[in-house]
Amino acid sequence: MKEEKAIGQKLTEAHANSGKILLRTALRILLAGVIILAGVRGNPPQGKPVSLLAVFLAVLIALGAAVWVFFPMIHWRDCVLFYENGIVAGGRKWTLDELGEISFKDIRSSYSVFSRTYMCTAVRNFDMTYIKDGKMNFNRAYFDTL
Repeated sequence: MKEEKAIGQKLTEAHANSGKILLRTALRILLAGVIILAGVRGNPPQGKPVSLLAVFLAVLIALGAAVWVFFPMIHWRDCVLFYENGIVAGGRKWTLDELGEISFKDIRSSYSVFSRTYMCTAVRNFDMTYIKDGKMNFNRAYFDTL
């Protein structure tokens, strides 16, 4: 209750963009499927694995691929709450004084088709890529603009 008074009443909130998460996961599944299909068609398995080490290596590669494919799913529960005097992001409360000047930045990497969105503050850069309408809700909360 004491901390809630410090950051004031809730103005608005921004939740995870489930459509973006599902789209990116589906594209990764499709890409992994194409790679697996191309590998199996180009070099079909010939009987049992040669050794236990080969099985271990195949399992390790499959686990790594599964982690890569389903990585966007970890953002499913992401949420940013905007309060009168603070923000709750990443499960932690931040006052506006701590955060300093807040700006949003879209970064396009040469390694990805998609861009990443960050909320840049004096404390740290918050990844807002999978947050639906994060910038719009921020502007609505603090500037009454869209």
